[in-house]
Amino acid sequence: MSYATLISLTGGLAVVLLFTWLHKSGKISKTLAILLSFLLLFIGNFYYFGMVLPQQQRDERLAAAEQRLASLPVYRTIRTQQPGLYQKLDREFIHALQEGNSEKQALERLRPWLADLLNQRISYASNAQLYDYMSVALEEMKIIRQKNAELCFKYLFPQVEGGVNTADILPQPLIDKEMAVLDSFLLNSHGAEQPVDAASGRAELQVIVRSLYAKWGTALQTLNAPAEAGVDKAKLCDMTIDLYQSVLALPVNHSGEVLRIILDGNAK
Repeated sequence: MSYATLISLTGGLAVVLLFTWLHKSGKISKTLAILLSFLLLFIGNFYYFGMVLPQQQRDERLAAAEQRLASLPVYRTIRTQQPGLYQKLDREFIHALQEGNSEKQALERLRPWLADLLNQRISYASNAQLYDYMSVALEEMKIIRQKNAELCFKYLFPQVEGGVNTADILPQPLIDKEMAVLDSFLLNSHGAEQPVDAASGRAELQVIVRSLYAKWGTALQTLNAPAEAGVDKAKLCDMTIDLYQSVLALPVNHSGEVLRIILDGNAK
């Protein structure tokens, strides 16, 4: 027997006993006692099962989802390292659920926050961490490009066309892999800034850019202006993938220095 059923039976029994006592005391007639009993039972059950119980179940589901969020590796790390940020993420997550989104959709709403946090940590991440994260990002680019050039453009340039819901596009194992790499990135980028060999990175980047110019010509310049009217979205996706493939083909330390320059325009 469920807790809700037990409450209903207990309340119903109390009402019946009350009106039975009132009838036997001569205070009300038998007919009135029966009518009032049915009326109060109906109102009580309608209130409990129609309002109180659904709200309790919603609260329980939200509390369980909140616990699952706190147990996810990336968010568990953020909760430890930046409690204030975690509280904001938690509120956004719960708000998305209250709007009727699934947990997967609610987590997707948090991706822009994760992207901002990653950008803030670039100066503190090692070359290996940058390399590992961008390797997974490149996998995602390729899969989305195979599906649709328009989706690829939105994924790469969310500031232009609003981004995509990766939960609906990418296979779950790849999303899990991304979250694991991001968690490692956050765990290992919470200390001092990393020493940077920007001169070496720029030299490596110039070699890559010359190679890409030989292949793509002046179209390569549109990578710096994706919001321009009439841009070839498919070509922009292909050039971006080509760029990161070229960077990740370098040795890890060299690749990391170049990625730092691409991702963090303030690298000195």
